[in-house]
Amino acid sequence: MKHVFSKLIGCCIALALLSSCTKDIQTIVYNPEIAVPLFSSSTTIQDLFGENTDTAELVVKDGHLTLIYRGDILKRDATELFKAIPPFGGLMTDTTITEPFTLENQIQLTKARFTKGTINVQINSNVPEDLDFVMEFVQVTKNGQTLKIQTTIDYTGTVPIFLNLPPTNIQGYDIALANQEITVRYTATKKSDGTRVKLPAVIFAVTDVEFSYLEGYFGYEIFDIRRDTISMNIFDNLLQGNLQFAEPKVILFVDNAFGFPVRSQVNVLRVSNDVTQLEVESMLLDDGIDFLYPTLSEVGQEKRTSVVFDKDNSNFKDILNIYPNTLDYDIDAISNPDQIPNLIGFTTDSSYFRIGLQVELPLYGKAKDFSTETDYEIDLSELDEIQSAELKLVAENEIPMEVILQASLLDYQGNVLTTLLASAEQILAAAPVDGDGYSTGSTNKTTFIPADGTLLEYMRNAKKIRVNASFSTAGQGQKDVRIRETDEVRIRMGLKATLEQEIGG
Repeated sequence: MKHVFSKLIGCCIALALLSSCTKDIQTIVYNPEIAVPLFSSSTTIQDLFGENTDTAELVVKDGHLTLIYRGDILKRDATELFKAIPPFGGLMTDTTITEPFTLENQIQLTKARFTKGTINVQINSNVPEDLDFVMEFVQVTKNGQTLKIQTTIDYTGTVPIFLNLPPTNIQGYDIALANQEITVRYTATKKSDGTRVKLPAVIFAVTDVEFSYLEGYFGYEIFDIRRDTISMNIFDNLLQGNLQFAEPKVILFVDNAFGFPVRSQVNVLRVSNDVTQLEVESMLLDDGIDFLYPTLSEVGQEKRTSVVFDKDNSNFKDILNIYPNTLDYDIDAISNPDQIPNLIGFTTDSSYFRIGLQVELPLYGKAKDFSTETDYEIDLSELDEIQSAELKLVAENEIPMEVILQASLLDYQGNVLTTLLASAEQILAAAPVDGDGYSTGSTNKTTFIPADGTLLEYMRNAKKIRVNASFSTAGQGQKDVRIRETDEVRIRMGLKATLEQEIGG
């Protein structure tokens, strides 16, 4: 705009120079007209709903423009859910003992692989001879060979003899437990003639045990996954009016890498605003949701379960009428919910539950007086030579919503100086739609706003124009419409002014 005024001033100076060459100098009043563009704006639905973030995104899904709000992905690993295997061992006063191998929470193992652990053995001998000693853990094997600990008990002239063996590392060994029992036996033979002897005591202890794989029945247990909240700002932008989505939904997904049945326990699933809370109700929640899980032949895989709460199986659409800003959820997982003891499953040290929740709002619905506002920077300080003016507002609408507009002039502090329209008026009717609610064209309208001296003074002092737009779907907000990603509202405003300049005098 400065460039336009510079050219205009240049023309005036040239005229002044030409007139100075004449003999008779006269004062001439010159009234040139100028047209100055003030601003041009294109507003898509993406502008109305904001930029994509980690938790909010406007996407095309299943052919429809959909606003998605995501919660945090909540993950619980096997190391968090299952307590460490407690130390176990025994005192052997005979050459063979069978000890129960039990774990907490009703876990009954049939197979396992040690990823960590040590066996410590203490031997008490009262035999005044050198002995060969072999200790065997019958159910513990590696590459088909039973775990054996061998040593020599040296007689040094005195009894009893107490011998502590170096720790034995059992990493990589497997254990098979048919009856939840482990059998340990030893043989102690005289080096002199091979005669077997029974020792007063042999003590063993298995400590620092960790498994990379467990197979068996894992009992009934409730795993606390964690509570989370999804923030939904779509209704925060609602200055006034109402907005209704025709097909909103909440989607719960669970990735399960544990190889046993798991059922959800929904403690909390509710929407809320600053004053009201409403529970999501659905028959799907009454008995819990069973999650898919990998079988024994699918170790290392994960299975995803997705559950959709929509207008057909829940009250989610109805409770959005309170215009919530959060969805709060707390969902736990129950292992072996039906407590079938002969149902054999598995877990590995890398197994996990991963639970996520998201709200999907397809942009299909209806609105009435849904209002937004946008500020634009302007500088009209050089309009001091304007004698009269007319503002021209050109609007084109592809969105199947009618638009009511008002524009306000703001000073540098953001205070409203005046409005450009006497009152908010309909700038555009809704774009025409087909039977499915999609727009089939656009509507256009040009509005002229005369500017008197008072308005011109406000314009010279203005630093911003604030455009307030109110949208309603076809039929005064009674018809459900669909909005495409490319649908937009385009607005241009220009100034047609008459300048008063004097040449000569």
